[in-house]
Amino acid sequence: MRDRTNTPLQALQLLNDVQHFEAARALAERALVESGPTVEQRIEFLYRTVLSRRPDAEAVRLVAAALAKQHALYRADPAAARQAIAIGESKPRGVAPDDETAAWTMIANLVLNLDETLNRN
Repeated sequence: MRDRTNTPLQALQLLNDVQHFEAARALAERALVESGPTVEQRIEFLYRTVLSRRPDAEAVRLVAAALAKQHALYRADPAAARQAIAIGESKPRGVAPDDETAAWTMIANLVLNLDETLNRN
């Protein structure tokens, strides 16, 4: 069993590692393709895929708000969106506009970095 940790190095690695971010992009692209068309359905897909459970209403509200902020940032800066989804060796699948893929990548990264995802108990 892995003990809980809050070391800054682990958090920095998980948030900034190229392969971890590529995994978040791949998960985001799956959510865009395999789930329903609504934000709520996509958030539920991420939670069910990563955590094997549905998110509660408060989690959906918070994640949807984070998505709206990310989407606004990337819509205002298309170059940043292209750069975000181009990180790593694998190429984006082009399943959605760059700003949408980038925003969902950040949300997938958020879910992949939840304490519940990283720790058992």
